[in-house]
Amino acid sequence: MTSVSTIYAKKQIENADQIPDKGKLLDLIGLTPEMIDDPSVMVPVATYHALMEVIAESELPDLKFHMKTCQSMRCDEFGVFGLAFKSAPTLRHGFQRIWRYTRLHNRFASFSAMQEGDRFCWSMQVPDPGGIGSFLSREAAMGTTLTLCRETTTQDLKPCHVQFVHERQGSIEALVEHFGCEPEFGAPSDALHFDLWDVDQPCAIGDAGVWRYLISHLDQMMEKEPDQEPSFEARVVEEIAKLLSGGVPQLSEVSKNMGLGGRTFQRRLSERGHSFQSLTDEARRKLAQQLIRSSTYSFSEIAFLTGFSEQSAFSRAFKRWSGQTPKAYRGALRENAPAGSSLAE
Repeated sequence: MTSVSTIYAKKQIENADQIPDKGKLLDLIGLTPEMIDDPSVMVPVATYHALMEVIAESELPDLKFHMKTCQSMRCDEFGVFGLAFKSAPTLRHGFQRIWRYTRLHNRFASFSAMQEGDRFCWSMQVPDPGGIGSFLSREAAMGTTLTLCRETTTQDLKPCHVQFVHERQGSIEALVEHFGCEPEFGAPSDALHFDLWDVDQPCAIGDAGVWRYLISHLDQMMEKEPDQEPSFEARVVEEIAKLLSGGVPQLSEVSKNMGLGGRTFQRRLSERGHSFQSLTDEARRKLAQQLIRSSTYSFSEIAFLTGFSEQSAFSRAFKRWSGQTPKAYRGALRENAPAGSSLAE
């Protein structure tokens, strides 16, 4: 399951200044006050993105909460991972080793670090950007990285370039203030670029001995991590969901995209007690519920995106899945949402 540590959710909730009732936000992500204080607890990434979206709706169009969250982050809050980054001899040392261990607190994105000409690039790879909750989480991830870098070096540290895959609407004043430059949107990747001089300067409290000790401890922690490889049926559901906007895909199309022959594909489904039809239904249900949470999609658009030719057919299927019509489902979400948030009809 793709997920992130409660570290992120807790901080976003704390900085939701326009939503005084934090209890409703905890209810939204299904956590108690005790659970939110435990950084080992993981939050499903879809739930985290929904949280980001609700908080964003309370601030639009001048979004600041996620950058305030970034600025409040500290290395110590990330346990051994953060302490290791803080003790690295240089930022280059930190970046080149620490990317391997990000899954200890972020099982959604993957990271890489490399020199590109006269710049050093820290980049992030995630699945399809999705809606505003996903956009903001990507901005927050890069913003947090920069805050931790500043803690290990100097508060004056600035990247020479910041870029994001998604397009952006609304004010970016908070981003410019935090990063020290105007980000590029619609870029090929999400990345921070630093001058080589900056990444090769000794860190403020870098200690090679402590660094090596903490890295060995992180290696041991990684060995205990559960296998995060998604199940075969989960991968099938994900592949079907990718294709639904073009209509319900054929079994042959999905099996080909997964690099399997039709017979092998069907046999694997059968061995696991599934049929292609049941997983297609599951993919449509999950995608429909995800899209209804977004205020940017009408029901007719959601019907199209989930492979239905008519909204009426979608409505009947959705009621079969959830026991509610799409309108009633969205209405229930609205009733549970914090004051000031909104969901489209």
